[in-house]
Amino acid sequence: MQHFPDNLGLATDLMLHTEIGMVESRDDYIVVRTPDAPEYFFGNMLVLQQRPSASDLKLLEHDFGRLVGTPPLIAHRTFAWPESADSVLTLDAFVEQGYDATVCRVLVAHPAEINPVATNSLVKVRPFAMEQEWEDWSRMQLADMPNPVDITSQRYMAHQQRAYRSLIERGLGNWWGAFIEDEQVGSLGLFFLDGIGRFQTVITGAQHRNRNVCKTLVTEVIRLSAGQSDRFIMVADETYYAGTIYEAMGFRPQGRLVSLCQEPRNTTAR
Repeated sequence: MQHFPDNLGLATDLMLHTEIGMVESRDDYIVVRTPDAPEYFFGNMLVLQQRPSASDLKLLEHDFGRLVGTPPLIAHRTFAWPESADSVLTLDAFVEQGYDATVCRVLVAHPAEINPVATNSLVKVRPFAMEQEWEDWSRMQLADMPNPVDITSQRYMAHQQRAYRSLIERGLGNWWGAFIEDEQVGSLGLFFLDGIGRFQTVITGAQHRNRNVCKTLVTEVIRLSAGQSDRFIMVADETYYAGTIYEAMGFRPQGRLVSLCQEPRNTTAR
């Protein structure tokens, strides 16, 4: 792990970006670019070694334009960095400038540490095998986005599907579905990078939540992937309840991953 060995969430993110895009060290940054998906906000970003201060923002924005891109091709700005589990964060100064701040917990578990949890016996878990399963996946993912009919959202999901399927074709992992009878009620990705299992985009369909679908899916995928990794990594938004579920299953906090994203519509005049 060349980058951020003490933060396996960020480290595995960069490994995935290396497989589906471009990652390079430039000046004081790690530059992530995905040339075939310029609207992929977190695939075109600057990764910082540590938390910036508000006084750094002008320089950061200048360097983002220089190293990642500028409008019209790159119309957003995204910055990310590692944080310790117990640091005190104040990001208001960036939010006031039109940035959305996201703080995620990085959670790590060894297979033997996964606790027995309540599961749903109606749920069957298997890797995707048919085109229809990917079509259902796209519909479920888009339904969970703020603006599913927006063409930018649709292009983003199409890119994500191509990227994930290319990882699967190269033998780096699988996309797993949770099914009740023949209906897809949830899914997740699990990819193996340098011997670490990294989960991606765990989702349960809106009408099937609170029925232990997520717990069943994660538990079964770890069981079915036995022997492929001695560590599994989840990255979960601190404001979302899923992290609590994973911790109850045996995942433990390792640190945090923080990002600032200024989407095109949030650009403020300064």
